[in-house]
Amino acid sequence: MIFRSSHRRLSDADLVADVAQGDERAFAELLHRHQNAVYAFACRMLQDPQEAEDVTQETFLRLYQTSRRYRPTASLRAYLLRITKNICIDHFRKKRPELMDDLPDPATPQTPQDLLEGAVTTKYLEKAIDRLPVNQRTALLLRHTEQLSYSRIAEVMDVSIGAVESLLVRARRTLKQRLADLQE
Repeated sequence: MIFRSSHRRLSDADLVADVAQGDERAFAELLHRHQNAVYAFACRMLQDPQEAEDVTQETFLRLYQTSRRYRPTASLRAYLLRITKNICIDHFRKKRPELMDDLPDPATPQTPQDLLEGAVTTKYLEKAIDRLPVNQRTALLLRHTEQLSYSRIAEVMDVSIGAVESLLVRARRTLKQRLADLQE
């Protein structure tokens, strides 16, 4: 893309300022820089790629609409992930809870037993993560999939670092107990 060359060297804050002035190329550069991270986070939160695409679009639409009010007190990535988290939470509030089915019986094994057990454990872990309270799941995903520091997680979630630590401890404890129950 030839048009990106002039914007490639600008900081995120400068690009957002340009977006506020109606510069579509600056917006395209921001989209290029951050779209994958926003989509990946939304996908992990929602466990639905199509809904994650919608959330990603909504996140960037909100950035575009609020670009005049953006103040670079934190990284733009943290700001975008906070918007994404809030949209996902809105989605969870609107969506009726679904009952979890039992784990399906494994099909005829085509791999060694330990791989099968590992796959079942992984599937169970994914379901256990999905069943965590939203704040615990958010903190856990930001820490272990986005690999954000505690301070960045606190920025994204708009909580204290102590709250992040507490959320992670509770999430890990719950997951550990659920995996122990699986082993029994």
